[in-house]
Amino acid sequence: MTSRERVLAAARGEPVDRVPVMFWVNPHMACRLMDDYQPASDRRVDRWGRFLWRRFQRRGQDATALWRGLPLLLSDYANAEYALQLGADMGLTAAGANAGNFVKAIRWSRQGLRLRDPFGSERAIGGIYLDVVNPVIKSVEDLAGYRFPDFSDDSPIRRLRAACPNACVVAENYGVQDISFTQLWTMEQFMLAMMDYPEEVMAFFQRFGDWSVEIARRSVSAGADVILIYDDYGATGRTQISPKMWRAFTLPQLRRIIDAVHESGAVAMLHSCGYVMPLLGDLVDAGLDILQSFQPKAGNDLAEAVAAYGDR
Repeated sequence: MTSRERVLAAARGEPVDRVPVMFWVNPHMACRLMDDYQPASDRRVDRWGRFLWRRFQRRGQDATALWRGLPLLLSDYANAEYALQLGADMGLTAAGANAGNFVKAIRWSRQGLRLRDPFGSERAIGGIYLDVVNPVIKSVEDLAGYRFPDFSDDSPIRRLRAACPNACVVAENYGVQDISFTQLWTMEQFMLAMMDYPEEVMAFFQRFGDWSVEIARRSVSAGADVILIYDDYGATGRTQISPKMWRAFTLPQLRRIIDAVHESGAVAMLHSCGYVMPLLGDLVDAGLDILQSFQPKAGNDLAEAVAAYGDR
């Protein structure tokens, strides 16, 4: 079987020649792999990756923000072409927000390097990731006027599809909860708004769903086999918000996105970290094809999940 055939068959519950594999590679890990384990087929990327790893390795987390952050520029290559070179069946890409155009503005402040992302929030390099330090939304009034970014550029998907015709192309998309909690506003303020201003939040989520549905459809049209809906719902041993609130606020939009993916002819995959056991029945009823990942240490029980939903 080709990688594409293998993933799609597994998602339909059909026999496969082996279990399909997905790597979601941290770009620093990719640089180290290029240096220690397997060179990248693109020589320019390989030289750059080796150099960045050795430069980062000198001081690690004590390196300057520049040297901690530069490997992030290889995120797209690491999770697409390089992941496939390492033996993965699924290459991950996205319309709009790839590493090459994620940074919309750069400035230096007394606190150090600051970057503006496509969503309008300001970020700083914390450790080896870009952390939001100044979210674009400041109050519930901002929700109504917020304009979602233009992610109409589907060229990364088309390039990967053309370059890797037998691979399973996975295009990243966005659920309404995690981006809102962690990249647009602060988590605690958004959670309070869900209780104090439920109608305003639901209206915002409806517009968010419209935006995400359009990205999903465009991504499938560009050649994606699977749409990865990025949306964290769990913590350790509990969901981030109550299952009741999740069903009222988040699930309706998740259903819309899954339906749009299926109507477009693709497979729907959800990424959610943490504890999701109380939500599994809803995910199955919504028609979700793949759940990634399923963390035992967060309290998830695979045997229980298979017994309840293994045939669906």
